[in-house]
Amino acid sequence: MNVTSIMKGPRLKVKRANSHIDAIVGDTSPLSKNLYEITNGPGRSVAPLKNFDGFYLTYKPKESISDHLSPIIGDVVNNLREALDYWVNGAVAAIGPKKKLYFPFTNKWENLESTPNYQKIHKAFPAAAEFILNEIKPCRDTNLILWAITSLCNFNKHNDLLPTVSLAMVNNINARIGNSLIQDCSIGGNANSPITMIKSGTPIAIDSDFNTSVDITFPEGAIFENQPIIPTLRNMSIITSQTLDLLERFISSDMK
Repeated sequence: MNVTSIMKGPRLKVKRANSHIDAIVGDTSPLSKNLYEITNGPGRSVAPLKNFDGFYLTYKPKESISDHLSPIIGDVVNNLREALDYWVNGAVAAIGPKKKLYFPFTNKWENLESTPNYQKIHKAFPAAAEFILNEIKPCRDTNLILWAITSLCNFNKHNDLLPTVSLAMVNNINARIGNSLIQDCSIGGNANSPITMIKSGTPIAIDSDFNTSVDITFPEGAIFENQPIIPTLRNMSIITSQTLDLLERFISSDMK
């Protein structure tokens, strides 16, 4: 049994998941200027007005921030789930014919043995199945964070992957309006909608060194309701890596 070969694919999947988490960080900390723009110029307070009635400094998302982030979050959890599937298929292939197997999950630990995925693994590699049952316990009531990976991968949970982008704060606003100065100001609102930050009767001059921060959380009703996206995903990745550590030690000892 070549332990290095078995572990290579799963570890690469976790590495890829981490790269997607890094992409979310890159897009949101601060918010990438590819995702929004700050417009500055004449405008209308009411759309039907024929003529401009003021000058507006406005935050405008170029696309839905939630829609942009959702598939990246999906890539994270899919890679974490695939890491576990890769492991079980590699471990089984190392001792017998290749089979298409899936890492077993269920809501209650007491029901894990009766799941089809568990039974298939037990038939092909009984010791691995029993190790998963008694040491990994990939169930909602015994290992919530690991179980959440498969739950979030389930296509009918796609709304759980649509994050709530609750607030955009445009920070470090330095502007001049006539003879008045605004320095180091922050203005916030819904990141998925335009935000009128300043309205003036005279033109507005603004420096370009502003930045925008956002709060992104799992939506209401999701497994991790209202919890911050990035640390939660990082925790899921850590738990997956720790699970792979246990599985690697198991197959290493099984060789002896």
